[in-house]
Amino acid sequence: MQYERNYTMRKALTVAWREFKHTAMTKAFLFGAIVMPLLMMGLFIVVVPLLTESNNTPLVGTVVVLAEDDVLEEITIQIERGNTTLTEVLEKLPDAITNDPIASALLATAPKSDITIIEGNPSELDSIKAQVRDGIYKGVIVVPDSTVTQNGNEDKIEIFIPSSFSPNHTDILTSATSRAVVDARLKRLSHNPAAIRDLIRRPRATATRLSNDGAEIQDNEIARRIIPMAFMMLLWIATFTSGQYLLTTTIEEKSNKVMEVLLSAVSPMQLLGGKILGQAGVSAVILLMYGSAVMAGLLAFALGDLVPVLHLVLFAIYFVIAYFMIATIMAAVGSAVNELRDAQSLMGPIMLVMVIPMIIWPVLSEHPNGMLATITSFTPPLLPFVMILRVTASTEPIAIWQIVLSIGVGIVSVVAMIWMCARIFRIGVLMQGKPPSILQLAKWIRQG
Repeated sequence: MQYERNYTMRKALTVAWREFKHTAMTKAFLFGAIVMPLLMMGLFIVVVPLLTESNNTPLVGTVVVLAEDDVLEEITIQIERGNTTLTEVLEKLPDAITNDPIASALLATAPKSDITIIEGNPSELDSIKAQVRDGIYKGVIVVPDSTVTQNGNEDKIEIFIPSSFSPNHTDILTSATSRAVVDARLKRLSHNPAAIRDLIRRPRATATRLSNDGAEIQDNEIARRIIPMAFMMLLWIATFTSGQYLLTTTIEEKSNKVMEVLLSAVSPMQLLGGKILGQAGVSAVILLMYGSAVMAGLLAFALGDLVPVLHLVLFAIYFVIAYFMIATIMAAVGSAVNELRDAQSLMGPIMLVMVIPMIIWPVLSEHPNGMLATITSFTPPLLPFVMILRVTASTEPIAIWQIVLSIGVGIVSVVAMIWMCARIFRIGVLMQGKPPSILQLAKWIRQG
């Protein structure tokens, strides 16, 4: 008896290795599941810093300004201060990023400038433009006085630059000129621009959540919005990619009569078990590669603490549940049809159900402990996708009994779905002709 079990297991593992090898050892899979994540990490670590460094080339040269004296003075002051639009964006980033040496090194910084401002004659504008084209001047700024006096005129500031001008250098001139016009307006009205900016500057606010056990936890919008979706999408990609491979290979083997050859050496259950286990290895490779790329990005930006170890453990558990749910569905559909296009009629209703977590994701993220989230947490096959969203999005720990119950329901659902898939597979794997309907599949389950 023990020998027969070992013999059966060896056959199933042989089929599993064949399934894994024929899927994971192909050029398309190696490129998509392994090379692409490695390229992403390489680009992130090597190329991004090089691009950042290239964008920090200082702006050196002479810029001609056609404006009133007070505006000319303000433009000079603003350029010396080096305030740009990029500087304002960087100031609003979280301290966790700006204070980390690795993350700050990857961020773009406003380029420095060594510009000489000279006053030009408006009547010589065409001549000055020609000198800008020839590289004598770095640019020319035209500021009509109507833009400062605010007389309702539609005149706009014009900045003429050479065709090879860097976008960062353009930002230096446009930001400095816009700020200078505003400061000139204020000074003409006898106001202090610096004091007014201090008055209207919005202070940075932090939200701290007070839990029932007395702890204080700082709220993080990144953790509440982006990370839950990333977890669910990673789970979705890993399970559905291998599930799609399982569907297509089963249909191809059946239509090419390869299935009959395989069934001459192994039983239908050994074949089914081997195919599901083989694609499980494929799914695990996809998960590890893309998951590693995501974690590398979080660690590079000092955001690794947003993903506790408990979340990773629960993610691994729900991944196993999700994979076997999707794999059994794909194997059952693949064994029941003869062509890929025939599978669409059966997969349509199934996919309508499976996309529900993605549709209600905003609601689940905002109310992870709400009634909708709780109900769908125990509804297979939505269970693993909804629960990983709830676990990662909730600011308060999900009740232990709900996590344990969802895992228990998930395991029971997997066993039930494997049983139903086996009965469909046993009948459908050698069935030819018209593809069955969902009602016919239900009859196969009863008859199998």
